[in-house]
Amino acid sequence: MPYIDVQNVSFYYDNNPVLEDVSYSVNPGEFVTLTGENGAAKSTLIKITLGILKPKSGKIIIARHDTQNRRLRIAYVPQQISSFNAGFPSTVHEFVRSGRYPRKGWFRKLNAHDEEHVEAA
Repeated sequence: MPYIDVQNVSFYYDNNPVLEDVSYSVNPGEFVTLTGENGAAKSTLIKITLGILKPKSGKIIIARHDTQNRRLRIAYVPQQISSFNAGFPSTVHEFVRSGRYPRKGWFRKLNAHDEEHVEAA
């Protein structure tokens, strides 16, 4: 069963179709690359998949939960800083390090194994 299942998604900016009837799935452990020219709606598709944008039609299921009905346990770090997040008080390295704390506990130090994962990211 796919971990991410996007079914027949369409999205419009104003009245202009950006995505029409897009479907894809990602299985657990699978890596996927999303490529395309500038303006091809790659970021829009990611934002729709994560529930940041609402599609005009279609369905997105992640870990067997409809994204419209449930908060996801997924983080999104945009490529470029916008005025919305320009004041974010952390470096990318600090942000990635923070991803290890749910496994360790907030007040425990990261060990060499954790630091290897941070550097790999």
